[in-house]
Amino acid sequence: MQKMTQWIPVVAMATLALFISDAALAAAPAEAQGYIGVGAGLAIGFAVLGGAIGQGMAARAVLESIARNPQASAKLNAPFFIGMALIESLVIFAWLMAFFLQGNLGA
Repeated sequence: MQKMTQWIPVVAMATLALFISDAALAAAPAEAQGYIGVGAGLAIGFAVLGGAIGQGMAARAVLESIARNPQASAKLNAPFFIGMALIESLVIFAWLMAFFLQGNLGA
Protein backbone atom coordinates (compact mmCIF):
# COMPACT_ATOMS: atom_id res chain seq x y z
CA MET A 1 0.00 0.00 0.00
CA GLN A 2 2.91 2.34 0.67
CA LYS A 3 4.07 2.14 -2.95
CA MET A 4 0.66 3.35 -4.10
CA THR A 5 0.82 6.40 -1.84
CA GLN A 6 4.14 7.41 -3.39
CA TRP A 7 2.38 8.02 -6.71
CA ILE A 8 -0.15 10.48 -5.27
CA PRO A 9 2.12 13.57 -5.60
CA VAL A 10 3.11 12.53 -9.14
CA VAL A 11 -0.49 12.17 -10.25
CA ALA A 12 -1.43 15.44 -8.56
CA MET A 13 1.35 17.35 -10.35
CA ALA A 14 0.50 15.73 -13.70
CA THR A 15 -3.14 16.73 -13.30
CA LEU A 16 -2.12 20.26 -12.37
CA ALA A 17 0.15 20.44 -15.43
CA LEU A 18 -2.74 19.37 -17.65
CA PHE A 19 -4.94 22.14 -16.30
CA ILE A 20 -2.38 24.92 -16.66
CA SER A 21 -0.96 23.79 -20.01
CA ASP A 22 -3.75 25.55 -21.94
CA ALA A 23 -2.81 28.87 -20.38
CA ALA A 24 0.88 28.28 -21.09
CA LEU A 25 0.32 27.33 -24.72
CA ALA A 26 -2.07 30.22 -25.34
CA ALA A 27 0.67 32.82 -24.76
CA ALA A 28 1.54 35.04 -27.67
CA PRO A 29 4.79 34.12 -29.46
CA ALA A 30 6.46 37.38 -28.43
CA GLU A 31 5.71 36.69 -24.77
CA ALA A 32 6.93 33.10 -25.02
CA GLN A 33 10.39 34.07 -26.31
CA GLY A 34 11.80 34.53 -22.82
CA TYR A 35 10.37 31.25 -21.63
CA ILE A 36 12.00 29.39 -24.51
CA GLY A 37 15.39 30.83 -23.56
CA VAL A 38 14.88 29.96 -19.90
CA GLY A 39 13.79 26.45 -20.85
CA ALA A 40 16.83 25.93 -23.05
CA GLY A 41 19.16 27.16 -20.31
CA LEU A 42 17.55 25.01 -17.64
CA ALA A 43 17.56 21.95 -19.90
CA ILE A 44 21.27 22.05 -20.60
CA GLY A 45 22.10 23.10 -17.03
CA PHE A 46 20.26 20.20 -15.43
CA ALA A 47 21.56 17.78 -18.05
CA VAL A 48 25.17 18.74 -17.44
CA LEU A 49 24.69 18.61 -13.68
CA GLY A 50 23.04 15.20 -13.82
CA GLY A 51 25.59 13.85 -16.30
CA ALA A 52 28.51 15.04 -14.18
CA ILE A 53 27.06 13.49 -11.04
CA GLY A 54 26.30 10.23 -12.87
CA GLN A 55 29.74 9.99 -14.42
CA GLY A 56 31.39 10.77 -11.10
CA MET A 57 29.41 8.08 -9.33
CA ALA A 58 30.18 5.53 -12.06
CA ALA A 59 33.89 6.35 -12.00
CA ARG A 60 33.98 6.12 -8.22
CA ALA A 61 32.28 2.74 -8.25
CA VAL A 62 34.63 1.33 -10.89
CA LEU A 63 37.72 2.65 -9.15
CA GLU A 64 36.57 1.23 -5.81
CA SER A 65 35.92 -2.13 -7.47
CA ILE A 66 39.35 -2.16 -9.08
CA ALA A 67 40.97 -1.14 -5.80
CA ARG A 68 39.32 -4.09 -4.04
CA ASN A 69 40.00 -6.58 -6.81
CA PRO A 70 42.75 -5.53 -9.27
CA GLN A 71 42.29 -8.67 -11.39
CA ALA A 72 38.78 -7.51 -12.33
CA SER A 73 40.01 -4.36 -14.08
CA ALA A 74 40.07 -6.00 -17.52
CA LYS A 75 36.44 -7.11 -17.13
CA LEU A 76 35.29 -3.73 -15.84
CA ASN A 77 36.80 -1.51 -18.55
CA ALA A 78 34.35 -2.23 -21.38
CA PRO A 79 31.12 -1.83 -19.34
CA PHE A 80 32.57 1.29 -17.71
CA PHE A 81 33.31 3.00 -21.02
CA ILE A 82 29.95 1.97 -22.49
CA GLY A 83 28.20 3.39 -19.43
CA MET A 84 30.16 6.63 -19.66
CA ALA A 85 29.26 6.95 -23.35
CA LEU A 86 25.56 6.40 -22.60
CA ILE A 87 25.61 9.01 -19.84
CA GLU A 88 27.36 11.48 -22.13
CA SER A 89 24.91 10.75 -24.96
CA LEU A 90 22.05 11.91 -22.73
CA VAL A 91 23.88 15.17 -22.08
CA ILE A 92 24.48 15.63 -25.82
CA PHE A 93 20.79 14.91 -26.48
CA ALA A 94 19.80 17.61 -23.97
CA TRP A 95 22.25 20.01 -25.63
CA LEU A 96 20.63 19.32 -29.00
CA MET A 97 17.17 19.95 -27.57
CA ALA A 98 18.35 23.22 -26.01
CA PHE A 99 19.97 24.17 -29.33
CA PHE A 100 16.73 23.52 -31.22
CA LEU A 101 14.72 25.45 -28.61
CA GLN A 102 17.11 28.34 -28.95
CA GLY A 103 16.58 28.25 -32.72
CA ASN A 104 12.92 29.13 -32.07
CA LEU A 105 13.93 32.41 -30.45
CA GLY A 106 14.57 34.12 -33.77
CA ALA A 107 11.27 33.04 -35.30
